Amino acid sequence: MEEVLWKGKPFNFGLPSFTTYEITESRIIVQKGIFTKRRDEIRLYRVRDISTKRNLFERIINIGDITVFSSDTSHSEFILRNIKNSTTVADLLGETVEKSRIKHRALEVAGIME
Repeated sequence: MEEVLWKGKPFNFGLPSFTTYEITESRIIVQKGIFTKRRDEIRLYRVRDISTKRNLFERIINIGDITVFSSDTSHSEFILRNIKNSTTVADLLGETVEKSRIKHRALEVAGIME
């Protein structure tokens, strides 16, 4: 069983959210829906880059979006929306991605331009 490092929901200003996010030692798991549940996973060793976006209002209330870019064909770009403490979560995700790459020996080789 994998250890869950972080679990959260989008901040919806008091409205209910039917989306949950989990970061484990090897995956990002996203579940959506009420009656029909959809579950998507991204293996961490496939993550290529992580970025955060926060406008002024989002910085004031301490939320933001985390965009995950991966080499996964079904989810090459995925956005975790309205995450509380988004920079802290993005940092945790980045550290966990590096550990997962080393564990799976999935180090990315950049192309050399001539």
